[in-house]
Amino acid sequence: MAAALLVALNACQAPPPRGAPGASLPPEVAGGALYGIDAEASEVLLLVRRAGALATLGHNHVIAVRGLRGRLQLQEPALRSQFDLQFDVARLSVDEPQLRAAVGGDFAGEINASARDGTRGNMLGERVLDASRNATITLQSERISGVGPQYVASTRVTVRGRETLLEVPLQLQLEADMLTARGEFTLQQTALGLTPFSVMLGALSVADELTVRFRIVARRVAV
Repeated sequence: MAAALLVALNACQAPPPRGAPGASLPPEVAGGALYGIDAEASEVLLLVRRAGALATLGHNHVIAVRGLRGRLQLQEPALRSQFDLQFDVARLSVDEPQLRAAVGGDFAGEINASARDGTRGNMLGERVLDASRNATITLQSERISGVGPQYVASTRVTVRGRETLLEVPLQLQLEADMLTARGEFTLQQTALGLTPFSVMLGALSVADELTVRFRIVARRVAV
């Protein structure tokens, strides 16, 4: 359910621009600069909506990626840059009150601990992410296209042992030794080979389409 993380995109997105040059980067990264993910400063949210004839009996959910790790090799030109990211499925959180309040709208309102635990158990269970046998989700860049600061990263995402190549739109901002990537897009779980959780013969279910919002912060590593 929440596997997309962060940063995967389904085929209905607009195609990335082709053949466009990347924006110039500061001279000090011309030979390449290594950035490590700052997990505490980063935020990756998956907004999951209820579906089915009995949807009013369920809740919309805010899933948060915790413990994101990895690195980004920033190059000049920017289109030569590469990244690899990963996180442990078991560290996904469900419906933290402060996150629901921040998202607002039809995600506002607290959900009791029992309901949160039940949703998380379903998400990590064999029918969806199968966390006991697939502990980690990974994302690795294949190529980057676009004109700065707007880019599209072709990203190889591995979920439940299955690799899928997806297009991720993002905006990059470089300030001193901090690099920030931001974006928001919709994703279908079935694009990653996942089956949305459902009960009562589908009368109450999780919608296939979810929204991913991310702000990933990386800081330059001395080498």
